[in-house]
Parts: sequence; structure tokens; C-alpha cells
Amino acid sequence: MDNNHSTNELRPLYENGRKGFTARLSGYVRNIKKYSYLLKQLIRTDIVVAYKRSFIGLSWLVITPILSVLVWVLLHSAGIIDPGEMDIPYPAYVLLSTSIWSFFQGSYSITSNVINNSGRFMVSAKFPHEVLVAQQIMVHCINFITPFLINIITLLLYGIKFHLIALLFPFALIPVLLLGTGIGLLVALLRIVAVDFSRLADQLIGFLMFLTPIVFAPKIELPWLSNIVKFNPLTYLIGFPRDLLTQGKFYETNLYLMCSGVSILFFFFCISVFMKYEERLLERLIIV
Repeated sequence: MDNNHSTNELRPLYENGRKGFTARLSGYVRNIKKYSYLLKQLIRTDIVVAYKRSFIGLSWLVITPILSVLVWVLLHSAGIIDPGEMDIPYPAYVLLSTSIWSFFQGSYSITSNVINNSGRFMVSAKFPHEVLVAQQIMVHCINFITPFLINIITLLLYGIKFHLIALLFPFALIPVLLLGTGIGLLVALLRIVAVDFSRLADQLIGFLMFLTPIVFAPKIELPWLSNIVKFNPLTYLIGFPRDLLTQGKFYETNLYLMCSGVSILFFFFCISVFMKYEERLLERLIIV
């Protein structure tokens, strides 16, 4: 096999601008399958590097969610915050809610920094860059498993009984993952061309937690906050899997399905935009 043919083979399929969206999407999937060995090695390396310099290593996956919940439980116990009426004990509610929120925020954070963190690797090595995006998402999902197991144990300790329908919980999280990833991919481009806007996006994502029923119940008395919560898609994308796991019931099914559909379409739009512009922005990153 000659060098020219090898170079063309390693070139991402999305470089051909004449391809339609469906053809490019199937190209992404084929590339990920073709470079599955590279994907596995990147995942393994990322996890090992992330924790090998830490004294307690993977234990941070257990400590971090517990510490974050303790803060809200103390505030609630001191009467500083009134979360409203809840169907499950407050500590269990906050632990599960913050875990799902972290799943959303983490998917945003890990993809919004993909060019900054791996830009030079993306330029120096010839491989389809959708593999790197897939790696970021899969590492994030793997890191979510440990906090999720803590949730299960905590809910059992509080007497929560799981229904068979709770097995749908992982699938109910997919729209949350896709929404966070989609936003992250757009912000990843902004970090190269408009740093101020990317920093603003980071702040808005953090602030959005306080406008989502994470540490308080969806039904609240403040009219202005109630309206924001009502029109916040994360209210349903987070509330649906939370009720599915803890109560075995569907929360605002129609609104959840509508928000899920929009999240899926938004993700496909974002990944299409990312793959279209990331190569020329990578050149700008190297020049700078």
C-alpha cells in the first residue's frame, strides 16, 4: 500500500463537504468502529492518567458526590433553604439530583475542552476526530458509574423500593448526555475564536443548576422562579429519570419526550457543526 493511499485512508470522512448529513453521520459511525482499538487505548490512558498522580485515586469518585450533598443537607437542616414538599428523603433526593446534574455538566465540560486539551494531538496524528469525541463521552460515562452505585446504596438505606421500570433509568439519561455534549461541542469551537463567550457559557452552565430542581422540589411558590423552572428543559430531562428510579413513575412524559427529541436533534446539529469547522480552527490554534 503506497503512502498516498494510507494518508487518504486515515483522513476523516467528513472532510468531503459534498456529502450529505446522513452520509457524514454514517461515516462517523464507521470511523469509530474502524478505529475501535485506538478508542479503547485512549479511554484506558485517560482514566489511568487522571488518577495515577492522586494519593487516593479513584476514591475521589466516591468522596466528591458525598461532600457536595453534605453541604446542601446542612443548609437544609439549619433552615437556610426550604426545598418544598418531596416524595423521598431530602438527602436521597439531593444526592440523586446532583448526580444527574453532574452527568449533564460533566458531558458539557469534557467536550467543551476537547480542542484545548487535545488540539496538538489532533493535528499531529492522522485519525478521525470523531473517535476523540466518542472517547470523551465514554470516559465520562465510565466515571459516572461509581457515583451512581452510591446513589443506589443510599436510596436502599432510606427505604426506597425499586420497581422493574427503574431498569429504564440509564436510557432516560441519554437526552441529558446528548444535550450537554452538544452544547460542549459548540463551546469548544468558541474557546478558539471567542474566549470571552466560552467563559460566559461556563458561568451560565454553573448558574443553571440553581434554576433547575436539583436541591429544591419542582413545585415552588415563588412565581418568577416557578416560571423559569417550568420552561427549563432540564426540569424534565432530570426529573423524569429521577422519578423513574425512585418512584417507578413517569414525570411529565409528554414534555420529557419533547425535550428529548429536541436534545437529540440539537446534538446532531452540534456535532455536524463541530466536524465542519474544527479542522480550520485547529490550524488557528497551532498558529497562535
